[in-house]
Amino acid sequence: MKKKVLLAAHISKDFQMLLDAKGYDSIFFDDGEIPFDANGIVTSTKLTLNKKLLSQFDNLKWIARLGSGTEIIDTEYCRKNNIAFASSPAGIANAVGEHCVSMLVALQKNIASSFCEVKNRKWSRELNRGWEIFDSTIGLIGYGHTGQAFAKKLAGFNCNIIAFDKYKTDFGNSNVQEVSLKELQERADVISFHVPANTETFHYYNEKFIANCKSHILLNTSRGDVVSTVDLIKALGRKKIIGAALDVLENEQFLANHESEHWQNVDELLKFNTIITPHIAGYSYNAIQKMSAEIMEKLKGII
Repeated sequence: MKKKVLLAAHISKDFQMLLDAKGYDSIFFDDGEIPFDANGIVTSTKLTLNKKLLSQFDNLKWIARLGSGTEIIDTEYCRKNNIAFASSPAGIANAVGEHCVSMLVALQKNIASSFCEVKNRKWSRELNRGWEIFDSTIGLIGYGHTGQAFAKKLAGFNCNIIAFDKYKTDFGNSNVQEVSLKELQERADVISFHVPANTETFHYYNEKFIANCKSHILLNTSRGDVVSTVDLIKALGRKKIIGAALDVLENEQFLANHESEHWQNVDELLKFNTIITPHIAGYSYNAIQKMSAEIMEKLKGII
């Protein structure tokens, strides 16, 4: 009997060729029926693999998570039931780092807003005067794969890069200064989040956090739940925050389904100095190749 793999994410041609060579029938997930006799699953964020869902699979041997973080997988259930799992944080790091820089530059230089004005035949130079990144202080919260990638991209801007990571110490180098959270909040002109989604980081960026910060720009390419959207809107309205560039939002699944009530907060955010992209920071064509290669290496001998 041929093995089966449920594909709920794009993979590279090399990964697909490996699955074919290993005798797998690829079944593509389209929000329809799930083949519970599958031996493997490849997913990104499309499937939440909780205990209830995983327990319905009879012969599941491995899970490949294209992207960083395993919050969508019940890893404890997997360990108890000998289901191998792997994510690919290194594969998306460069793409996310580039996206962070792109959003920051676009926000500081008023690129998105002035482009929209030009499309509407408005030519306004003075009102679109921008700020340089040079000599500003960029604060990174989380210094894992994406935080490090962003720091490397910033090196050429001659800015001051500081970082706080609750789970890591002694990572400072000639480019990045390790600091406490309090110092980061007091010094950072830009605060960029690079943390996983868990109970500790849920609404990490909230009214209390903002109150301890100097006026700043917020960047978030980590997870939507890290930022309290309601508190962010309030802070933007009070001009406590200069602007925000967001690639992730709370309740993205509802936004994707065009549920109008969940778009109200988005509409509110867009009234201010904000840039929002639809969770594409790590979604480059190059990243799919890199993530696939990382997963193949991690699950070598299991797939």
